[in-house]
Amino acid sequence: MSEQIQVEPESTSPRVRIRCGGDLRVEGWEQALIEATVEEGQPVVEAGPNQLEIEAASSLVVRLPFASEIVESAAGGQVRVSNVRGGVEIERVAGDLLVEEAGSVRIGSAAGRVNVAKAAGGVEVTKQAMGDLIAEQIGGEISIAAVMGRLTLQNVSGLRVRRARADVDVLNAGGNAVVERADGAVEFINVDGAAGIGRAMGRVSLRGVQGKVACDQVNGELHLADVGEVAVSRVMGDITAESVRGALSCRKANGRATLREVGGSVSLGGVGGDLDVEGCGGSLSAKCGGSVALADVRGDVRVIAGGDVRCRVAEAEGGSFKAVCGGGLTVEGGATMVARGPGVHTFRAGAGKSSYSVTAGGSVHLDSAGILKGLGEEEGVRGARAAARAQRRASRTLGKTLRRTLRAAGKRAAEGDWEDARSWSFSFDTDSPSSGAVERDEEPLTDFDDIDVDVEVDVEADVEPVSEEERMTVLRMLSEGKITAAEAEELLDALGRRAS
Repeated sequence: MSEQIQVEPESTSPRVRIRCGGDLRVEGWEQALIEATVEEGQPVVEAGPNQLEIEAASSLVVRLPFASEIVESAAGGQVRVSNVRGGVEIERVAGDLLVEEAGSVRIGSAAGRVNVAKAAGGVEVTKQAMGDLIAEQIGGEISIAAVMGRLTLQNVSGLRVRRARADVDVLNAGGNAVVERADGAVEFINVDGAAGIGRAMGRVSLRGVQGKVACDQVNGELHLADVGEVAVSRVMGDITAESVRGALSCRKANGRATLREVGGSVSLGGVGGDLDVEGCGGSLSAKCGGSVALADVRGDVRVIAGGDVRCRVAEAEGGSFKAVCGGGLTVEGGATMVARGPGVHTFRAGAGKSSYSVTAGGSVHLDSAGILKGLGEEEGVRGARAAARAQRRASRTLGKTLRRTLRAAGKRAAEGDWEDARSWSFSFDTDSPSSGAVERDEEPLTDFDDIDVDVEVDVEADVEPVSEEERMTVLRMLSEGKITAAEAEELLDALGRRAS
């Protein structure tokens, strides 16, 4: 049999602490009274100097003035709160939690699903929500320590999530949006402030971010569209960016990189797959294990690629070119086409003042609608011969350096079979986590960049001869992206230095 008690509080905006063993329903109403109804037993109501306390062993229904504030409350079952505009604080709920039309909302822990709608203030989860969490039309900041289920936020002011065990979806955030760690996928659509991802185990998609974008580590693919300046540390999959208003930098992407209409400069420390850039308002610097395609890059260009390089330059653009290619060189300048063999080639193409340094393990193809100067027949032949001689000398140097490097790494490649090296996998990543960055769980992969290869090499004394098979294997490893960074740069620097 239900029991009911009515109390007239001293204040029109009373602080109320509620504890019940079953389900709890709290409703705001126009009356100045507080009414407590229990299913079984007798509710206990105590009025103190600062707040009113209500306790019940079974399920409880409480009606109180709209301006009331619920503090330090808990329930053994489900909780539903509506029309409490002074604020809602739930320390613990054993079931689902629903809050509608409230002021600020503060939640300690919830064992079930959490749904918060139409909160004038902020929403905070201080411990964790075990189920899904949905919040929409939130006027203040959202702060979540941990959510075990899916997190869905819509029409919120701003957010910071320390840990999400599943997917995170955000639609329309008026401020900054930050997720320190997500074990699933992350999607942001329309963020008026900045967007930050510490670590995401799945795919990350960020669209319509007005401010800066910062990502520490993305274990899946990264998709960016209509965003501001971008800074990315590591992407294990592909990276795709379209309509970037500022500069874009990525220290490492294991997969393919596709960039469209980047307003500022582009800096790519290491791309494991192919690189495709169309439209870049500033300079471009990139290292790539696969092939590279460039079009409409309006600043200086420095590219190192394990495969082929194709570059398209408008008539008003271009400038001075230096091409180091393991394959051939083909240049189309208006109605003129010039083809050259492997080597180091310097010339001018187009009417611009940019500087292009292109190094390719394969061939280099330049399509320039403008002028073409300085690529004569005799110069091309001399460049090819000089490059061939430099490549032989540099290969001997690189062979010994590689042996020292691999011994230091415990690989013992000098005594083993070079064919075994084709199965090795090396990482580009050499960056230690920045201050405040999420610590990575796994041990870092073995990386040539982690090993000091800046050693003195005496080519004339005590140099093991490098066989043709070994030389070809090193070059093949370069083209396949298994060695990049330090080894590739040493070889290419030697080519450019000795051929000049």
